[in-house]
Amino acid sequence: MAQETQFTANTAMATISTANSNLDGSGTLGTVLTGASNGTLIKTVRVKAQGNTTHGMVRLYAYDGTNTKLIYELEVPAVTKSGTYPAFEAAIPLNFVLKSGGILKASTQVAETFNVIAEGLDFAYYGSVRPDSVKYTANNAVAVITTANTGLDGSGTLNTNIWDVLTAASNGTTIQSITAKATVSTTAGMVRLFIYDGTNTKLLTEIKVSAVTKSATAHSFSQRIDFNGIDLVLKSGWKLRATTQNSETFNVIAEGLDWAYPA
Repeated sequence: MAQETQFTANTAMATISTANSNLDGSGTLGTVLTGASNGTLIKTVRVKAQGNTTHGMVRLYAYDGTNTKLIYELEVPAVTKSGTYPAFEAAIPLNFVLKSGGILKASTQVAETFNVIAEGLDFAYYGSVRPDSVKYTANNAVAVITTANTGLDGSGTLNTNIWDVLTAASNGTTIQSITAKATVSTTAGMVRLFIYDGTNTKLLTEIKVSAVTKSATAHSFSQRIDFNGIDLVLKSGWKLRATTQNSETFNVIAEGLDWAYPA
């Protein structure tokens, strides 16, 4: 962020209680937090049960104005509260930048009541900033990949077995993290990420997918890469693309920041 960046706390909360077993963003979801004009950094999400719990899940989703995609699952154990034993609670260090107008949503696998509290930081800039200062705008991008592609050379048919995830903005885009989140049970395989420059597609990295059987009490495969804390910078017009080794469905979510200058 620029030195002139101003942060405003955006603590938001919702109560969820209606059972929803879906992982595709359909069904009853609670609206937790909406991204501000430049974006909102969601540092932590806290989940607190209001009663006894059985083994299940609380799920978090990102809504981009059109699509709702699963980004995180929290396993909820069976807990019997009492006057001397607390109800279930957990803190999720999400550290996810939500774009302007994007919405963090939540659901519960079992019809039990949970408070979902998000600790957000909206970011904005002083009215007059140095001309060399960078102004960032959150750019969350999501692709749903489904059809097998075994190639490592970037070949394939766009939106059939290779998908665009994110396109860099006019000055460029910093990609802070990429998450591959399955919405089905998985077998051992790969999710592959590529860089496309308008002509050539080159393999960037591979995410090893393990065999995971999802259920009402076991979360689906998920892995987040952050390039060892060194952001990936993508030049204007270049694209991040993705494929899956096996015909299994994944949400590929890129956490990006577009940058611009005030003058």
